[in-house]
Amino acid sequence: MTPEEIEPIIESEYAYLRSEYNNWSPTTGEEHDLELVAHALRVLIHKKVVETSTHEFIALGAQQNNDGGWGQTGADNESKIWVAAFCGLMLIRGNQVLEYERLSGSVQLAIRYFLDTQQPDGRWCDPAWADLDATSHPVSFFNVVLVLGKEFGKTMRKKVLESWKKGMQFILDNQAADGGWYDQEFHPTGVEITAHLIQDSLVADVMIENVMRVSRPCRKGAKLLLSLQSESGSWDNDNVDHTMDCTRSLMLVARMLGIERECDPAIQAGMDWIIQNKNEQGWPDFPGMDTNLERTCDGLDTMLKYLAYSEEDSTKIMRYWGYLA
Repeated sequence: MTPEEIEPIIESEYAYLRSEYNNWSPTTGEEHDLELVAHALRVLIHKKVVETSTHEFIALGAQQNNDGGWGQTGADNESKIWVAAFCGLMLIRGNQVLEYERLSGSVQLAIRYFLDTQQPDGRWCDPAWADLDATSHPVSFFNVVLVLGKEFGKTMRKKVLESWKKGMQFILDNQAADGGWYDQEFHPTGVEITAHLIQDSLVADVMIENVMRVSRPCRKGAKLLLSLQSESGSWDNDNVDHTMDCTRSLMLVARMLGIERECDPAIQAGMDWIIQNKNEQGWPDFPGMDTNLERTCDGLDTMLKYLAYSEEDSTKIMRYWGYLA
């Protein structure tokens, strides 16, 4: 698929997402799943419509719990690590444009939440996720805090940096010899968790501190993903979510480590499969199933990142993860 072929798909699917506004917007008063809300706000950030979507970001901030986290479906639910980190990521990135003091305060509360909930060995825990996956999102959040969070002061940055290093080290210490990360209960194949960790956690250090020596672990993780892609172009038995994760992960790692030649055939095959297996509107969890709104947001995210991956300027795709100001 060429960028010219993908652009009209993006516009059509974005129009569909907007038509489903009442099913994902945090402004409606409905108790939407906040992971879906965060997925949708990520699309708004990538579409550069944050300034005209101010109310969505403010409404997400208003659903923050007193401890600084977020529950799965809004305020007063017990805070959970994964969704809280995703929400915090969307607020700090959206507020780079909005510059609202109120949202800055929400981000600072979220920072304290993750500092307070980190385990002594560097991990974070969430009952719905493997510890390695649960750790990937706070580390990703702290990646962006280190890039964008100058307003929070030197003392806070020092605390974040120390916590970030501990989280990174926990991830690095648990990489398997074949380059993957595994959890027998949540991720026995290692596909999704490996894709998450190299894009959301590790590779950002190349741009931020470059102190954790992540290039080799990231290359090993990418090599494993390449070996696990099926002939059709998908991953994990035609899992749409995991195929999108792997395709996005390889795009970022390839660009940041300069291994495009090695990864590009797999990225192109993944993109072709994703396009071929979309529904008339949106994407399903598996081919032939009904459209899933969260997966549709993932599809838009993947398409938009592919456009950036196709640009000569390698920094453009890094901005889609928030790893550059």
